[in-house]
Amino acid sequence: MLDAKEMTALDRDILAHGLLSDEAYTLVEAMSDMGSRFGGTASEREAVDYMLGKMTEYGFENVRKEEFTYTGWIRGAASLQATQPVKQDFNVLGLPHCGSYSVEGELYYIGLGTPAEWEAHADEVKGKIVIVDAKSPLWLRRGIHRLEKYGRALEAGAIGFIWMRDQGGFLVETGGMRVGSPIPAVGISREEGMALIRLAKQAPDGKVRVKIEMENTVKELPSWNVMGDIPGTTMDDRMLVIGAHFDSHDIAPGSMDDASGAAVTMEAGRLLAQQRGKLARTTRIICFPVEEIGLLGSRNYLRMHKSELDSVDFMLNLDGAGRGGEKGVILQAWPELIPVFKSISENMKWPFVSDAVFGMHSDMFPFSLEGIPSANLQTVESVSTGRNWGHTICDTLDKVSAHTLRLDSTFVARLMARVANWQPWPAQRKGRDEIETIMRESGLAPEMRYAKMD
Repeated sequence: MLDAKEMTALDRDILAHGLLSDEAYTLVEAMSDMGSRFGGTASEREAVDYMLGKMTEYGFENVRKEEFTYTGWIRGAASLQATQPVKQDFNVLGLPHCGSYSVEGELYYIGLGTPAEWEAHADEVKGKIVIVDAKSPLWLRRGIHRLEKYGRALEAGAIGFIWMRDQGGFLVETGGMRVGSPIPAVGISREEGMALIRLAKQAPDGKVRVKIEMENTVKELPSWNVMGDIPGTTMDDRMLVIGAHFDSHDIAPGSMDDASGAAVTMEAGRLLAQQRGKLARTTRIICFPVEEIGLLGSRNYLRMHKSELDSVDFMLNLDGAGRGGEKGVILQAWPELIPVFKSISENMKWPFVSDAVFGMHSDMFPFSLEGIPSANLQTVESVSTGRNWGHTICDTLDKVSAHTLRLDSTFVARLMARVANWQPWPAQRKGRDEIETIMRESGLAPEMRYAKMD
């Protein structure tokens, strides 16, 4: 490790170059102006070329893009209409990866869609089009992901699925489904969803029939992970990974989710590249595509780099970086690293939370499944039951703070400079069986069952 004097000099250099730079905001602005960067779009290809150029400019080594193919999705038309007792159209969005369908049936409102509600109302759901709140109730003490609610609707025999946003503002919320989703799934705003539910309450027999029609394209597409390295010195055969996805959903520029995360990843890398020769471990910077429809970039990266995985000591995922709020390093399944990060926090003179809580729905998860010590940089100061602007048309550049981007970029660079030099490293790669046991003991058995990510 660097001595105290050397570390102070490194900190000052990172802070001076980071806090006085607009580079991270410039990255977010440029990627937002390109478009959504959703898989299969021209803006995705433009972003790949742009990031390759920036990584080269920043002095990363072995800068490259790595192509893979996956089952992609191209949005078509989607509609929802009440057909009885009155005819009324409602504004909806088709949810990826749904194909083409035309179904009509009675509407059933399941409420929050907790496991107990699905069990109690399974007979009423069968053969109907179900509408469910996006909210996860706090009393359940865990989140209920969209995929779980959809999976439970399938098990109960629903013929259609309507995902009602839990926050107001006439915003429709999108979100990825699993490839080959057998029944149509659409998103609807809180206001229009509640209006639809009221139609049923006002009907003489308490029933309303609705029709969902969708026409989307599901096809094989190419995509590319974008990466570059900052070589280590005395431990150059050991590797750290800093990563974030650069795609958004196809309905918005995704300035916060996740152009900001990709920009902080790139900017932290730029700041670390200026410290070449002071970092014992090699640091790999990766920007992942198609995260929004199945973590496909990170999953394919791991598939293509199996021979290197034993050399990876740690992966830090930055999905959510640059969005404001007090950050914490939330480890997946390696509580033995909590003392390391607490010590780093004290050394940085920057208090931050470090804890071990498993999560499945961002790019640290595939690394965790491979047994690689991993964590997510996460906002920890409040409890939120909704996505705010995320996954809506309002995820735009005006929500982004250049100051927050600077703070998060310098924080990550200082943090990972210390990780790069930490010896001995107490966390070891775990086996798949051990990881799955940890997940089940963490209460994630339902998510494991319905998300089916492997």
